[in-house]
Amino acid sequence: MKKLIALIACVMLSAGVANAQLEEVLGKVASAATGATSGNSTLSALTGIISSKLIPTSQQIIGTWTYQEPAVMLTSDNALKNAASAVAMKSVESKLQSYLTKVGITKGNMSITFNSDKTFTINRKGKTIRRGTYTMNDSEVVMTFKGKKNPCRVTPQLDNGSLVIVMDATKLKTFMQNIGSSVSQLSTIVSLMKTMDGMKLGVRMTK
Repeated sequence: MKKLIALIACVMLSAGVANAQLEEVLGKVASAATGATSGNSTLSALTGIISSKLIPTSQQIIGTWTYQEPAVMLTSDNALKNAASAVAMKSVESKLQSYLTKVGITKGNMSITFNSDKTFTINRKGKTIRRGTYTMNDSEVVMTFKGKKNPCRVTPQLDNGSLVIVMDATKLKTFMQNIGSSVSQLSTIVSLMKTMDGMKLGVRMTK
C-alpha cells in the first residue's frame, strides 16, 4: 500500500499537482483501497470500479434517465492496481467530456427511457431521435436500435440513484453512430485506452 501511494505521489508531482490536491487524492486512494479490501465494493469516486453488486434489476432500470456527465470505469476488482491508473483515467474522462460536448451532448439535453415492455427511446432536446428494444442478462443491457442489425451491449451500474452505462471503446463508437453522432474524434480516446486494460467509457444519468 505504501509503495502504491508513493508511486501515485511521484506521478502527480511530476504533473504539477499542488501539495494540497495531492494530499486529498492520496487520501481518497487509501480510502478506496480500504473499502475494496474490506468487502464493501462500491463505485469509488476516484477509481470507478465496476461491481457486480451494483448491477440494476430489470425493474430498477425502468424509467427516464437524463445525461449528467461522462463516466470512465475499470473492470478489474483490484482497487490497489486500479488506483495507480487514476491520473490517466482523468485524462480520458476530460477528452470524453470534450467529445460529448462537441457532438451536442451536454448535461440535461439527452435522455434514455427504458420502458417495461422492453422498448427504449433516446431523446435529445425533447425530441425522440432513436427507438429500439432491449434485453437484460446477468451483467449487460443489450440494446437493439430500430433498423440496425448489430446490438449494443452496455454494462449498467446503479450508484446512489444514478444509472451509469459504460462499454468498450469500439462499442461506444457503434452506440454514438446509432444515435447519429460523428465518431471521428473518438480516435484519440481509443488510442489512450489501448494502454489501459479493462477500461470502459460511457455516461452517468439520473432520473
